[in-house]
Amino acid sequence: MRHICFLLVLAMAFTPLLAAAQPTTPDTIEQYLKKLHLQYKRGQSGEFEFSTGFPDARAEKFLVRALPEVKVVYIAILDVAKLPAEAARQAAAYRAIAELNYRLLIGKVEVEPDTNSVRLSFSFANENGVDFATFQAVVQSLLASVDKVREGLRNAR
Repeated sequence: MRHICFLLVLAMAFTPLLAAAQPTTPDTIEQYLKKLHLQYKRGQSGEFEFSTGFPDARAEKFLVRALPEVKVVYIAILDVAKLPAEAARQAAAYRAIAELNYRLLIGKVEVEPDTNSVRLSFSFANENGVDFATFQAVVQSLLASVDKVREGLRNAR
């Protein structure tokens, strides 16, 4: 019974957000980036690249992909770190990535196999689309977590 009450309260809390959600299309993402006053580069197939950061912090390079056919928006901070070349340090980095993924509340740490570059990402998968407030909150959450990810990887042994 408690679970049902919790789900009802959660559903009521998110109802206003669902009403404001926009379809998961490249046009929606472009609209949100303009609303955030970000300079961006639009690529092929609904991809966008932009840089942003908190005041007095380094600007991070982001990639956003809108995938309307599966109703997903993927957002990532690129080039968080590089995997070390030597096998022992690389194994420690992978252990650190697994621990970071366990501890992160929002986002996941992933490795791009072709370049061994580490990313911090989040995927929206929502039948009702993505609203601006949620998109902005995820950008801010990733920015808030990126230094913890870098520190976790630097301390990997």
